[in-house]
Amino acid sequence: MRIKAKDPHLVSLMGEFMRIYLPGVRNRDKDTIDSYRYSINLFVTYLESEQKVTVLTMQSSDFSQKNIVEFMAWLKSERNNVAPTINHRLSDLRGFCKYLYKKNAISLDAYEAIREISDVDDERILDFTWLSVNDVYLVLKSTDSNREAVRDRFLLSLLYESGARINEVLSLKLLDIKATSNGEADVHFYGKGKKHRITPLSKEIWSQFEDYCEKYHPDKTSENLVFYSFRNGQKNKMSSDNVSRILVGCEAEVRKSNPDLVHLHSHLFRRTRAMHLYQAGVPLPTISEWLGHSNIETTRFYAKVTEEMKREALHKLSDSDRSVFKDDVVFKYANDEDAIKRLCGLK
Repeated sequence: MRIKAKDPHLVSLMGEFMRIYLPGVRNRDKDTIDSYRYSINLFVTYLESEQKVTVLTMQSSDFSQKNIVEFMAWLKSERNNVAPTINHRLSDLRGFCKYLYKKNAISLDAYEAIREISDVDDERILDFTWLSVNDVYLVLKSTDSNREAVRDRFLLSLLYESGARINEVLSLKLLDIKATSNGEADVHFYGKGKKHRITPLSKEIWSQFEDYCEKYHPDKTSENLVFYSFRNGQKNKMSSDNVSRILVGCEAEVRKSNPDLVHLHSHLFRRTRAMHLYQAGVPLPTISEWLGHSNIETTRFYAKVTEEMKREALHKLSDSDRSVFKDDVVFKYANDEDAIKRLCGLK
């Protein structure tokens, strides 16, 4: 006996959304598609648990403002999800509901009602940590005694100055870092959704890159990965675990003089760069471009600061002794039209 879904059109649209629309039309990568799939599956799990609606009995009308709001509350109460996770699930459901509307599976009124659902406020602001400029300086200096000092310093310097995700940095090829006419450099990233962005780098980073290549890439083969490790005698892409081990050593060394140093992890450098740019008065849209955020709402997190953090934000990176790199004073690209155009993909 063949089992039929109550709303076969919805089942068909789910399959098309995952297998055709996201990868083919929207050019989304596997991680993004997996996220959509997981969010929709969670919503189905909620419907089964709370409304006894299964994947066979659910209908397009179950994707409603009321159900999604209650789903968000369920994520918090039953799964102990924090605000960013809940908001991520909401964003995925909004995306799928937009597709349902385009395919006439839900009405415009239903879709507009779903769009009106507000994100959950993040109550974890007090736990939001980043490194001070001096902390970054000490962490970079702590690599001086490492066996692979040249590599480790360049890797961490690039993580900080670019503000990139760890996988973006570890996926770089030599051809992705290019000198500019003024002795600085641009780094080309291909982030989430294979989106291309260009981030300007300082003269100091370019100098470190040249020193690094002299030791680790003497042949300068452009297609080679910038960072690699050896496994079974073969060069392979460096793993994030390798980076974590480097940071464990840095943390132990810095805590000898600064026991209050926060725990080091690769994403902390991205967060730190964003906060330093924000404190220097860089507009949020520019920071959003810098970080490769597809939605500026993600970047607005850095503006949701406590009164203490706001006072900190008044202390701009205004002179060289408050800068990690000697030529990184305030926001050095603030009035550099060419650099901003490269950053925004206009050049």
